[in-house]
Amino acid sequence: MFGKSKIIAAALALALLSYAAFVPGSPAQAQASAQLAEQTTQSAKPADIKPAQIETLLSTLKDENERNALISKLETLLAVADKESEVEEAEAGIATAMSDIVTGISDFLQEAVTRLSETAIALTDVKSLVPLFNDLMADPGDLFVLAEWIGIIAAIVIGGLVAVHIVSRLIRRPVDRLETWAAEGSLLHSLAVFIPVLLLRALRAVVFFAVTQGILTTIDATNVQLAGRAFVFAVTFHLVSLAIVHTLLKPTGPLSRSLQVPPATGAYLSVWANRVIATGIYGVLGLDSAYILGLPYATYLFLEKVVYGVLWALTIAFVLQNRSSFGQTIAQRRDGSSRNPFWSLLAAVWHLIAIAYVTAGLVILMSMGDAGFLRLGEIAAFMIGIMIVWRLGWLAVDTAGRHLFSVSHELTDRFPSLEKRANRYVPHVLGGARVFISIAALGALLEVWGLQLSTFLASENGQILIRALATIVLVGGGAVIISEVVSLFVERRLKVLEETGTLSGRERTLLPLLRRAVVIVIGVLAIFVILSEIGVDITPLLAGAGVVGLAIGFGSQSLVKDVISGIFLLIEDTLNVGDYVDVGGKTGTVEALSIRTLRLRDVAGDLHTIPFGSVDVITNMTKEFAYALVDVGIAYREDADAVMKLLSEIGNEMVEDEKVKESITGPFEVFGVQDLADSSVNIRTRVKTRAGTQWSVRREFLRRVKRRFDAEGIEIPFPHQTLYFGEDKDGSAPPAYVKVSQARARKQGKDGAETGAEAEDYFQTANPEMADAEAARNAEKDAQDAERRRREEEQAKAAEEARETEEELAHDDPVEMIEDGKDPDKKTRS
Repeated sequence: MFGKSKIIAAALALALLSYAAFVPGSPAQAQASAQLAEQTTQSAKPADIKPAQIETLLSTLKDENERNALISKLETLLAVADKESEVEEAEAGIATAMSDIVTGISDFLQEAVTRLSETAIALTDVKSLVPLFNDLMADPGDLFVLAEWIGIIAAIVIGGLVAVHIVSRLIRRPVDRLETWAAEGSLLHSLAVFIPVLLLRALRAVVFFAVTQGILTTIDATNVQLAGRAFVFAVTFHLVSLAIVHTLLKPTGPLSRSLQVPPATGAYLSVWANRVIATGIYGVLGLDSAYILGLPYATYLFLEKVVYGVLWALTIAFVLQNRSSFGQTIAQRRDGSSRNPFWSLLAAVWHLIAIAYVTAGLVILMSMGDAGFLRLGEIAAFMIGIMIVWRLGWLAVDTAGRHLFSVSHELTDRFPSLEKRANRYVPHVLGGARVFISIAALGALLEVWGLQLSTFLASENGQILIRALATIVLVGGGAVIISEVVSLFVERRLKVLEETGTLSGRERTLLPLLRRAVVIVIGVLAIFVILSEIGVDITPLLAGAGVVGLAIGFGSQSLVKDVISGIFLLIEDTLNVGDYVDVGGKTGTVEALSIRTLRLRDVAGDLHTIPFGSVDVITNMTKEFAYALVDVGIAYREDADAVMKLLSEIGNEMVEDEKVKESITGPFEVFGVQDLADSSVNIRTRVKTRAGTQWSVRREFLRRVKRRFDAEGIEIPFPHQTLYFGEDKDGSAPPAYVKVSQARARKQGKDGAETGAEAEDYFQTANPEMADAEAARNAEKDAQDAERRRREEEQAKAAEEARETEEELAHDDPVEMIEDGKDPDKKTRS
């Protein structure tokens, strides 16, 4: 602890530094913030304060104007400090809130484990039976008194049960009639007879209670009366419970019919309900009777915990017996499928949840005693109510999804992709609503079990968490909505322009790029805001992004070049989607443009992706307008002027043609003779067309030119070549040896006549020696062909003779052959 002098010194130092920092003209004004921060975090020493500073402070305090100025400056400093602390608290709010939640859950689990261990210890506390044995061994005569009292109570109960038996026989016929009528009818019949049948069956409990209470009033022993009443209450409750269970789970009961419970399952559930109810009622109220009759309190408490343990064991056994069957019932939907992951998970772990619930109930009963029943009933009621509200919330979400999120035909016509986009997000919105409802239901369940979430949410940290979550949801949802609105606007704009015929290539290209850029920017901003809300300091992220961007800039200069080139090309409207261009030696139609590349589809269907940075020259053949340029070649013998006049007539006919003139935007032009080529005289023509139609106009023009030239007899020359063999000094040309050879191939039909021939003509120029060599080769080849034909004819003749011999032998009679002296076994020999 600081002494009084040190406190005064620190205050004076703070005042002097504040005055020196904020009084106009003070030498220390430039260093005010640093000195103030340093002095407020350290303890000033008296030796650090100089008399001159004290005098300055005193003079300031004595002057009213300077004093007010100093007070104003100090208040400003305080306000700034408060704002900074609020910002720091807001930044740390999410982390603190999450820490509080984790701490609360940890404390809750630790308390549950502690109580569970205490319950286990209580169930094994066998020494609590010692007082009972001590009392019985102290006075054996008390055993006879206890036996007498038990006999009296048993006789009273037997009398009541006899009355119950009589009433059961009396109500059997009306109950059977009502149940038969319900079985023959619908579910409404079962609901109608539910109350009458229940009242008739509960009449047995009323009669039993009346008879036993009447008998108990005749007994003078107070202890016997109290113990008997406790046991009578137990039997009465048991009879009422049996009436309710049997009425609900009978095959004609409303519960069995609404849930379609098979009779065997209903009987099985009735048996287990009777076990649990009987154990609980007779165990607890029977111990009350025993306590009234003199059971020691310590033994009573121990046996009561044992009863609770038996109830817990019976319930756990029931859960484990039905683990698989009930799990399959949960997992299967009405259509028999089991593709819902939530229900599949619940089917796999439902028994663990049930065991945890039953164990928690055991802990409550152990810790609260008789009041635990009321607490368990309260918890069960709240849980049933919460589950009903949760289910109704899910049904409301499903109903809203079917009706509220439907898109009208008018909106579909205006925005064709609206329904598709809505269907993309509606499942996520509905899923988010279901998650929110489930989280709220889970929070309510935890609240019922003692985890004070409402207290946390009402605290400052809870409010910070709620605001942060709301901000995250609003920012994320707003980002998605803005992105979709921009997309719808772009699509709507493109559709309107396309319908009106005013859609330009520039808009077709830039509007999708604008949409993509807006979506990226909004997404990045939303991510940074969300990270800031969850407590992540985005300053290092921004700095790191800058460093990464710098590294990428140095390491990917070609990428930067592509992007910059693409930006300028798009701004200058050099090419657009749908244009037919020549880029980098590749010609085709532009299919897509990005900020870095373009995709080009050529005539063969190949797709070329070309970075903008590699483009030197772009030839756009569909920009605004085009020319169909045609060079028509005619023979040298034709009249060029007459042909130009004919071409002009053909062009003018096309301009006036309804099928073609929509593509032509200017007059037909004949420039004249363009070139005297090797084998033709070329005449150039041109006509102005709409962009992209010049090729079809050119094809149509060439078709008409061919047809008219054929009709007018105008020759369209083709390339030909003149061979020149040179000449001697005297002007005579050397001889050219030309040999023409014809080779015929003959084919014989059935009648032996010649059906066709092939001839091959060729010429050869050579000296006489080459001609003689060629003649020798041809003679040798002819001789070989003749020899081959001779062998083929001999083989054919031999085959024909063999066939005739075989036919002759096949028709001979063996008897005649024997008479003629021939061997019949050799008739098949060829």
